[in-house]
Amino acid sequence: PELLRATNMRLFLRRFGSIFRNSSGAASTFEMSKAVESIGKFISHAWSTPGWLKTVALLYHENVFPAAVAAFATAICVATLEFAGVGVPMPLVGPCYLVADNNNLYQIRINFRFVPPCLVFVLVLLLGHEIPGLAQTTCFLDKCCIHQTDQEKKLQGIRQLGGFLRVSQRMVILWQPEYFTRLWCVYELAAFHYINFDVKGIVDIVPLKLPVLTLSLFCYHFLASAVFAVLGPTLILSEMHATWILENIPELWILPWRFCTYFGFFFFGVHLIPGFVLWKFCQWHMEDRKMLLQQLRGFRMDMAGCEVESDREFIEGKLTAWFGGVAEFELVVRNEVAELAARQLEDGGPIPWTMLFTASLSHIFMLGTVIVDALVRAEWLVAAHCVLAGIALSCFTDAIAVGAGLRLADRIPRRWQVGVGKLIGPVLLMLIFSFLSGLVLAMMTPSAFWCIVVPIYVMLGVLTCLMSGGWRRLRGGRASRPRGTREEQSEHSQDVPQGPDCCDQQHAQECEGPQPDVDVEGPFLPDSQGFFVGSALFKAVELHVTL
Repeated sequence: PELLRATNMRLFLRRFGSIFRNSSGAASTFEMSKAVESIGKFISHAWSTPGWLKTVALLYHENVFPAAVAAFATAICVATLEFAGVGVPMPLVGPCYLVADNNNLYQIRINFRFVPPCLVFVLVLLLGHEIPGLAQTTCFLDKCCIHQTDQEKKLQGIRQLGGFLRVSQRMVILWQPEYFTRLWCVYELAAFHYINFDVKGIVDIVPLKLPVLTLSLFCYHFLASAVFAVLGPTLILSEMHATWILENIPELWILPWRFCTYFGFFFFGVHLIPGFVLWKFCQWHMEDRKMLLQQLRGFRMDMAGCEVESDREFIEGKLTAWFGGVAEFELVVRNEVAELAARQLEDGGPIPWTMLFTASLSHIFMLGTVIVDALVRAEWLVAAHCVLAGIALSCFTDAIAVGAGLRLADRIPRRWQVGVGKLIGPVLLMLIFSFLSGLVLAMMTPSAFWCIVVPIYVMLGVLTCLMSGGWRRLRGGRASRPRGTREEQSEHSQDVPQGPDCCDQQHAQECEGPQPDVDVEGPFLPDSQGFFVGSALFKAVELHVTL
């Protein structure tokens, strides 16, 4: 029990996760942990993965919710001050003009009061774990919780990894392609699922490039909002352009004309150059998804490496005791783990909708300033159109555009992407982005008929649901429950050794003499080979893949 230690996110995320820079530990790193009775999260990772990727992923994973709450609270405070006539001193750009249905001009004003909420979001995202009073989850990180300088204690801690896993409530896998090539990483995953039969734990497989993509999109949308706020009043939303429309464009063609001008502005002025970077992210993400499933479906223990060969003997002995043999464990990974991961990947779509919503927060805050200004001046129609546009830009456009881009990155053959063909993907992606952005902003025009606006927004909402995994649910429902009844789960959980050092005790017995008897019969083992098709691996455990 004295070996059972844990730390918290606040300690090992300080100095931008400097703890992940290398695997070398010292007495100071061990002092970051303390003796505990239970562990909130078991952080499973490979030291060969770049430390900054792990740090960004954990910062997002831990701080994104308080960061979003703080940003919305800041936006509400700014709006309240503006209603009270005490505006936050921020630059005010020139007025913008929209064409109304009565051949008049509506004036709207864009200002930079969307900047403070965005800055608060970034600040809390980077430092939210340091906020006093927030609950800190206890975490296991090998470098901090296993003694690194005393070799005897280090060996004891390594041998008791099963004990750490036994008292862990959930497991966070910081996944990169090299994860399943490390034998100890595979062992941690197997031990967690085998031991925690009576705990409804969740395994979060966190692809490390995905938070980077989300935060990159956030920065991109923030810059796009700033560009639109600066250039909009002088170009597509200028008084001169609006007056020219009234004088030269028939009323029925005002909406198509507005759409074309917005589309051209976004395609050539905002989206085109960043589109090449976003396309590369889409390719990386889809390749990672494919590689995750390929690794699971083709999993072989002999392809997982370890530095000390005696560790392989220990791990294979454990797998034999738990699953009936190494080959049986490989079958469980290839079939049950891979099938469940694939189903949940399809259910969630190529990227979680919540991440895309987070990435487009700057659009909400920018249009929020327009809505507040319209309400102050009692421009109710403009405010209503802006509310709908804000909902569409934050909830629909990114989900559709990024979802389509990820599917294109997955389906465009590599042989097409040579020479000039390299432009196909980025151009298609930016065409989709520009089309959706132009469509939504055109609907913001007060001259837009509600009989057109409402069906378009409904169509965008339906497309968003389908892009976020709704089509998969319509076709076949959610992933099927792993085989094995609750009675079988309960019966087997009674046979699991209790106590945090149960794995250590088993290993000590193995070292002293013959292998202990392993119950290879019973309702959860349908054949003599001991292959229980995942009913032991996934009992009362939900595998939640945040892809």
